[in-house]
Amino acid sequence: MIEVKDLMKLYGERKVLHGLNFSVGVGRVCGFLGPNGAGKSTTMDILAGLLGPSDGTAKLCGLDVVTQTREVKEIVGYLPDNPPLYKEMTVVEFVKYVAKLRGVPANQRKSAVDRALADCAVTDVANRLVGNLSKGYRQRVALCAALVHQPKILILDEPTEGLDPNQILLIRGLIRKLAKERTVILSSHILSEVQATCDDVIIINQGQIVAQASLADAGTSKPSVIFSFADRTDAALSWFKEKTFVSKVELFNEKPDSVVVNFKDDFYGDAKKANMVQVNSQLVQQGFGLTSVYEHRTGLESLFFDAIKNQSPAVRGQA
Repeated sequence: MIEVKDLMKLYGERKVLHGLNFSVGVGRVCGFLGPNGAGKSTTMDILAGLLGPSDGTAKLCGLDVVTQTREVKEIVGYLPDNPPLYKEMTVVEFVKYVAKLRGVPANQRKSAVDRALADCAVTDVANRLVGNLSKGYRQRVALCAALVHQPKILILDEPTEGLDPNQILLIRGLIRKLAKERTVILSSHILSEVQATCDDVIIINQGQIVAQASLADAGTSKPSVIFSFADRTDAALSWFKEKTFVSKVELFNEKPDSVVVNFKDDFYGDAKKANMVQVNSQLVQQGFGLTSVYEHRTGLESLFFDAIKNQSPAVRGQA
């Protein structure tokens, strides 16, 4: 597993990472999510043993990335944002070469290479030059290189960047398969990819963790409902506040002509549709000028934007 405590990184006087703290367990896929420049790749490089932290600790399976760098590299498979590939080699030659560099014993090398090629679904292009492959195939070949020594931990930096939808689905399925026996941490700035692939999410912005959550929890809350009005929005807000079936109502900050409503649990279930019809009818009868009604489900998107929005200006200005 991965254990990070008070991890910091400075480039000169500029602080890039602000004391990160997080852990990822075995069999979990953790999404490291954030906007461009948030510090994701810097963290990935530190975890892979390629970059030293300025302060704090990072341990992988109990091994310290600073004092036990070689041992860490033996148990880590790393797919960087721009993976280095020898385009003049065939796929099988390249993966064999990486297996040798990774210290896979000669008598186990062929089986290790064959297994990695099969896992990444590139056996059909094993004898083609890497440079002649599509971007999707090259990404899978790079993943072969990260897997060939059977690492316990996979660190993937933007693994689906630039791929077409079919290639994204294949890589996504492969990551889920590989995670059954490994710890996987992947960075991305694409919300939908993290939502579809990961078990947990860590949101980082300007070098600081601003939210951590299980995606199972993030997606299970009841949806809010947004009601928009042509006029009399304040009157509609007051009307909702008087209703016993409403748990929370407030103006919707993204649209001043709308209110966001959370209903109590007994409003949902089998009677939800009938209840919504009744509420809409009453709003029309009251003459509030109802123009639209739609659900606004709280989930990763809401978690992400709320976390970024709520980060203190002082922290945002430091990185």
